[in-house]
Amino acid sequence: MDAVYHVQLWVDQMSGQTWGWFSTLSKYEWMVVLGICSAFGFLCMRGIVNRGKI
Repeated sequence: MDAVYHVQLWVDQMSGQTWGWFSTLSKYEWMVVLGICSAFGFLCMRGIVNRGKI
């Protein structure tokens, strides 16, 4: 049970640090993050579509 508590604590800390990093981004940095996430999503969707054509 102690391991579950440590994992939960780690996830809470990581989410807080991640949100803190996003909070410090400028408008231009947000555009870069948005572009990277959009490109990654596009590639994932292409992979899902191509996998369906087996």
